[in-house]
Amino acid sequence: FGSSYFPSGRKLHLFLNLSSAGLQNTLFRAMVNKNCSLDILDIALVKEWLHTCQEYVDYCKRPFSSVPMKQLWKCKQSNWDAAFKEWTVLQFYFGVLVAIVVLVFEIAGWFDDDDKDKTYIWMKHGSGWVSGCFRIIMAYVMAHLTWFAVVKKNGCFCFFICCCEAPPLLLIWGVLAIVYSIAGIIDAVQMVLMCTFCFIPAVLQAIYSIILFYMGLCSLNIWQSRGSEIVPPAVEVKGPTGETVGAQQL
Repeated sequence: FGSSYFPSGRKLHLFLNLSSAGLQNTLFRAMVNKNCSLDILDIALVKEWLHTCQEYVDYCKRPFSSVPMKQLWKCKQSNWDAAFKEWTVLQFYFGVLVAIVVLVFEIAGWFDDDDKDKTYIWMKHGSGWVSGCFRIIMAYVMAHLTWFAVVKKNGCFCFFICCCEAPPLLLIWGVLAIVYSIAGIIDAVQMVLMCTFCFIPAVLQAIYSIILFYMGLCSLNIWQSRGSEIVPPAVEVKGPTGETVGAQQL
């Protein structure tokens, strides 16, 4: 779910409409009994994520199309996958807003304690624009990747050249998001005392923490709807082309 958007913060980041009950039960058992898969240098998985870019961009163009904003704040949803998708879209737009606010703060020098010379100021402006663009890009990447991992892959965690797919990761996503949201609220309270205008990023940090909390709540409910699996039946290791190079029953 990423870290705090603010320089002063601590590092905290398909439903199918089936008419046949037999098909629904088959699908449910398949999701619950899914093996834990460790993909190494899986180019096919990267391509799969890239191919969903247009789909997710379309979601970003039409926020609250699946779940109205008023319904999104409720703790009961008829479709937790759709609710999670909408929260990731909201996370993206809020990330853009925060990036702009932080850019203004950095250019204005409100994060600095001492006055600097003109050379430093121009360097600060240049680095501020670069970091601002980077934050906007990362806001999209994290929102898209989180949606792909939870909704599309039914639990997925990627780390450089490795990617682990397992339904219990939905539980981990949910718990981490809620823990980060609580830490974010604490961080926001401390941030208020740092400078005159620091109440602005503090409020934004608090709102972002609320978004994280609801994303965690959605992830936990998706995990519960998938059968609340904690230990997968087996672990598979896949190579770059998707072939299974090793497996172990648990």
